[in-house]
Amino acid sequence: MKLKKVYIYLLSFLSLSVLFTACYYLSYRRALYEFNRNAIERKNDLLQLEMNLAPTQTPMVEESVEDESEAVDTVMEETVLPTTKYKLEIYDKTTNNLEVQELKPPAYLVGLTREEVIQYLDDYMDDMTLSEYNKGLIAYELQSFSKDEIVIRKSYDSTAVPFRFYVVVKNGYVVVYNSDLKSVYSYTHIDAATLDEKDRIQLSQGIYVQTLEELYGLLESYTS
Repeated sequence: MKLKKVYIYLLSFLSLSVLFTACYYLSYRRALYEFNRNAIERKNDLLQLEMNLAPTQTPMVEESVEDESEAVDTVMEETVLPTTKYKLEIYDKTTNNLEVQELKPPAYLVGLTREEVIQYLDDYMDDMTLSEYNKGLIAYELQSFSKDEIVIRKSYDSTAVPFRFYVVVKNGYVVVYNSDLKSVYSYTHIDAATLDEKDRIQLSQGIYVQTLEELYGLLESYTS
């Protein structure tokens, strides 16, 4: 009887051992299957992600190429070179005479682009010298532009100059100013107290003079 129970316990233990081993093996196979399937899915997801990113990277390359192209275009913009032919046209509106001078390009123009040359000419007109103003400079324009040749024209109209000199009394003496009314052309040392009353009244208001001949004649009348 006791031996029979021992057999029963032994068989039960063996049966449980076989069942446990079978369950463990099946679980291992199931886990291995799930791991392989997940690995395949992750690989597929990674490939899909790379495919999705590929189109977005292409425009970035194209944009970089476009930027480089624009940079090359900027560098290749034409400028005035030391070897560029420089023609300066002098046009007198009062006589309708055009004089053309072929010169070397001045240093202040070398290296400038077309737009920069135009800007320089505009700035010159806005702040022209007194001598240019007195000669009646009315225009300073770019006629043509290339790396091989540039043509610039200065146009003068002496009749457009309202006056050249301004004569007035300053600190009791007659003083001649330039047309800018700031710079002094001549200190005459003529004492205003020695002049006629009519002349003193005119000088107190200021006298505008057009030419050197007219100026010399006016000053001579004060000393005669």
